[in-house]
Order: sequence, then structure tokens, then C-alpha cells
Amino acid sequence: MCAAEFVREESPSTFRRVAAAMWGKPSDPSIYGSMDLDVTETQRFIERYREKTGVRLTITHVVARAVARAFAENPDLNCKVRFGGRLERRRTVDLFVSVATEKGKDLSGVRVDAAEELSLGELAKAVEREVTSVRSGTDSTYTKSRNLLARTPWWLTAPLLRLTDFATNELHVHLPSQGMPRDPFGTVVLTNVGPFGIDTAFAPFLPLGRCAMLLLMSEIQLRPTVVDGAVVARPILRLCATFDHRIVDGAGAGRLAKIIRQWVEDPENAEKKA
Repeated sequence: MCAAEFVREESPSTFRRVAAAMWGKPSDPSIYGSMDLDVTETQRFIERYREKTGVRLTITHVVARAVARAFAENPDLNCKVRFGGRLERRRTVDLFVSVATEKGKDLSGVRVDAAEELSLGELAKAVEREVTSVRSGTDSTYTKSRNLLARTPWWLTAPLLRLTDFATNELHVHLPSQGMPRDPFGTVVLTNVGPFGIDTAFAPFLPLGRCAMLLLMSEIQLRPTVVDGAVVARPILRLCATFDHRIVDGAGAGRLAKIIRQWVEDPENAEKKA
């Protein structure tokens, strides 16, 4: 076999010269994927569930339940990377649901541990309880972390975040009283950007996160869909996922997507089979 041979590119475009000098070699393990879900039956289910139970169920709760079940059925994907390359499996599926605060001017979130063990109603109540706590300022853990960052000079923010990452993710130090909980974002970060009218978007990973997946929910819109050979307008929810390729490959993403689709598009039957 001959060694690879190269010839110098003599006249690259200006952009290619600038790009080659400006960026380093690829090191980001992110991969992306999206899927459209027909939520016709889902919306009907949510209305029936609200009337029957009095629980203020939303599409976010349904998706969160679906994600929790998907990772519960694929425990090999419920992992994080520590110490630069060691894969470790979480014992539970812990979800972090992003929450807009300060009338949309800031972003926080609530964490629901062992979400796979909760029923749909229990999950909805847990999220709602934590959201109320965050927005009212009574959530001690994340309120303290936000206040600490707000008081930190800009030039100390990056070192503080690196220290927090090392303590909570590498050493697994658990200091909720200081606003530094262990493994702060859990398995998945779920963000509903639908209320902002966003159609399609993908979220970047935070080094502090160490999540296997970030999932953005877009605005439910009427889109053309083929049903029984005919094109009809159906309410479609677009899910946009960012995966850590060190944990989730294409086959793994496909397994997760199949279960999430089942639980979101037909939650009533999925709940009965659970």
C-alpha cells in the first residue's frame, strides 16, 4: 500500500485561508438529529387527562416522560464521561427542565431525579412544584448558584465555572447548600422553545453539563403530513436533539427516537403498557 500523497493548494480562496488559520482541529463530539411527531392524539389526550385528574398537564411533561422511559429502556446510553475518557453509567434517569425566569430575561431550570420511576401525573406535579420554587426564589440550590455567579467579577467567571465542573463532575462533590449539586444537569436537558415561536433550533453542550442529550421542543405547527396516502394538515411537534457522540451513536439515537415517538404520539396506550 502506498503512503498518502499530497500536493499543496496553491490558490485557496480568501475565506478558506482565513478559516484554516482561525479554527483548530475538530474536537467537538456533538451530533444532531430532529424528528417531527404528529401530536393530534397527544393534544386530545392532554385535554382528557386535565379534565379527569385536574393536573395541569402540558406537552413538555409528555415529552419528559417519553425521554425518561427511552433512557430507562436503554441504560447503556444513560452515561457521562469523567476524567477525560472514563464512561460511567447513572443509576437513575435524571432530567433537567429549563425554565424561563425574570419574565423571559433569564434562564434557569429544575431537576427531577429518577424521573423514570414517576407516573405521568407525578412527573407533571414534580416539574410544576420545582418551577414554582425557582420562579418564586425559594429554590435554595439554583438560587444560590445564580446569586454567586451574579456577584462574581467577569474575569473570575471562567475559573469559577472550571472549578465547579471539576468539583461536581470529576470529583462528584455534592454541595447543594453552596449552589453546587453533584452532576448538576443529569441525563438530559429538556428545553421548550415553542412559546418563543422558534421553529427549529439545536442547543450547544455546556462543559458543566455532561449530559448524553440536549432536547429542544419547537412550536407545535400545522404541517403537511401524509396520512393513508393523502396529504393533510396535522399539528406537528418538532424535536431537535444534540447528542454526545462519545455516548450516543446513530444506532443508539435511533433506539431513543423510536421509544420517544411511541410515548409522545400515543401516550394513552404507552401508559397502559408501562
